[in-house]
Amino acid sequence: MRIAIIGGAGAMARTTILDLLNNKEIESVLLADYQEEKAKQIAASFDDPRIEACFVDGFNVEQTAKAIENYDAVINSAQLFPGLFEKIMDACLISKCHYNDLGGMFWTTQKLLKRNDEFKEAGLTAILCMGSAPGITNILGRYACDRLDEVEDVHFWDASVDLTDMQGIEVFLPPYSIRTIMQEYSDEAVQYINGAYQVLAPLSGAAEAEFPEPIGKRICIHTLHSEPATFVPAFKHKGLRNCTWRLGLPIEFHEKAKFFSEIGFSSTEPVKVGEFEVVPREVLASVVEKHIREKLAGVQLEINDVECLRAQVFGKKDGQKYEYIVDCIVRPHKVWKGSCGDLCTGVPSSIAAQMQCQGIIREPGVWGPEVIDPEFFFSELGKREMYVEVMVKQILTPN
Repeated sequence: MRIAIIGGAGAMARTTILDLLNNKEIESVLLADYQEEKAKQIAASFDDPRIEACFVDGFNVEQTAKAIENYDAVINSAQLFPGLFEKIMDACLISKCHYNDLGGMFWTTQKLLKRNDEFKEAGLTAILCMGSAPGITNILGRYACDRLDEVEDVHFWDASVDLTDMQGIEVFLPPYSIRTIMQEYSDEAVQYINGAYQVLAPLSGAAEAEFPEPIGKRICIHTLHSEPATFVPAFKHKGLRNCTWRLGLPIEFHEKAKFFSEIGFSSTEPVKVGEFEVVPREVLASVVEKHIREKLAGVQLEINDVECLRAQVFGKKDGQKYEYIVDCIVRPHKVWKGSCGDLCTGVPSSIAAQMQCQGIIREPGVWGPEVIDPEFFFSELGKREMYVEVMVKQILTPN
């Protein structure tokens, strides 16, 4: 198996690389990135002859296609920029590579789903949204839906807590890309309610849920996410009426991120500063990255965080009403270290790419994560120290 990672120099790719190199059947891993020198430094740090790096501009279809032409599958781990994912998919079609990505924030995901016929004709599979959320969440939901005759409501949740000993250092440390968080905190949230997609205000729909300790009770809010984009078409035939998503970041971080968004740092519209024009979101990202580098220079932290990815499903089996709560509990990997977010975001795309290369996912076309068999996938997660728990309640109703 030969697998290329576009955006291979990014933070989310680290665990993907570790997971791929852990499989002796992987012949080659390519880190393809616009930041060529950084990609080469990362490749060299693994001290493994199977990994190499190269420059790639994902917007340049021909150049990208040339870079990946000898590979079986591409993992798109790049930051979501307008039009970029479409270009990478174009390159995969030219080079006859399977494709998967970490998610397109609903609107892009909907666009990519429309490319089903192109990939089907090429005999290739494309799996969208193969991160943690979306990704793991969707497959948790499928597990429950597969056990029900009718599905009425599906609610996806994600909550986390960070208990890391910061050694007295005050540092603003996002759990994942601050660019993505700013988009989630500022864009209108699309949810599927009463049989139709509805556009809601960002950070609306506050609801409290009880998660396993040490997370406990958490207020979660709607943000723009891709779960409803792929899950609704996959299970609408079972009568699905409501499909929602809520995020519950640690409250201290949530308040700071909300403040940055409210004062305009989520914007991608350039503003003039003196003689120059700058993009507020990029300024924030650069400042945060510099802040982290300086605050944590020479500091060794033992990351201690916990995340719960959840699918809550209501439906019927043999005329009886049931509620399923399917949780994936994630902590830092004992050997790979990093954060729980690194683990649950980086590993699913690796699992999916290996399944694509091995022909386990046989039907060509463009799919959401729901195409993946849950029990097989949960077994693979367990091998990476991510475990799934299921609670089933029968809801008794008057005759």
